[in-house]
Amino acid sequence: MEVVPQIEALGGGVRWTIKNFSKLKSDVYSSDIFLISDCQWNVRIYPRGVGDAKDEQLSIFVYVADSMSLPAGWSRDVEYRLAVIDQLPNNKSTVKKGMEKRKLNGSSSGWGYRSFMPLTKFHDPAEGFIVDDTCIIEVEVTVLDVIPKNQGASFMLTRADVKEYPNSYAVMVEMSGLKGTHDFNVQLVDNNKALLISGDRKREKEEGVKYATAEIKFGKFSRKFSLPEDFNPDSIRAIYEHGMLTVTGDKLDPKKPRTIDIQIVGCSP
Repeated sequence: MEVVPQIEALGGGVRWTIKNFSKLKSDVYSSDIFLISDCQWNVRIYPRGVGDAKDEQLSIFVYVADSMSLPAGWSRDVEYRLAVIDQLPNNKSTVKKGMEKRKLNGSSSGWGYRSFMPLTKFHDPAEGFIVDDTCIIEVEVTVLDVIPKNQGASFMLTRADVKEYPNSYAVMVEMSGLKGTHDFNVQLVDNNKALLISGDRKREKEEGVKYATAEIKFGKFSRKFSLPEDFNPDSIRAIYEHGMLTVTGDKLDPKKPRTIDIQIVGCSP
């Protein structure tokens, strides 16, 4: 899945401008990650449709971008609206899907429409959805409830990037404000299927000091990242420098089966 930038913040949402649309060759494209109510989101578009709408309908979805790293039992109650914008003067054929309510969680981290609009209409020059080889998508998200309640604060304390390379994975976590490695822990948990990073960012006490403004966040934090099936736990390594923690691990080689030494105990014949 390729990432196409050009995200512009709007009130309660974003506008995603996709240029050189006719040159898109992949089945699915993702926007950059954006923040609404301290929660991470991204938009995905299937230019030729997906599933039973393949080659007939334009498909658009919105996802919780950091769903793999949220704590167990997380959920978000949201209202959302998606729109593809017409770009012709006085053209009123903008297609929108009205505000809908949705509960997102670990088993359903995205929503959207396989059949957003027919591809024939989407590509019709008279409709104005693609002008100068550019398409514009808008999304509005209203976050009604977040579980756990401190999820937003925990996220603000530990922003993270999760990267996939051809032969490895990397988790990069901002850890500024910590004095050293004794202020946080890095653990493999859930039978080596998840990475847990936790710690405590403490504010230094200063005698006689009063804060006129206190915006820097302090406190305990934790982030849990589900690891892919092909992550090799034996290869995990971590580096902490310049306020950034980087945890990396190799992918298992699918051509090389993993072997386990087994000790056989028994009587000789």
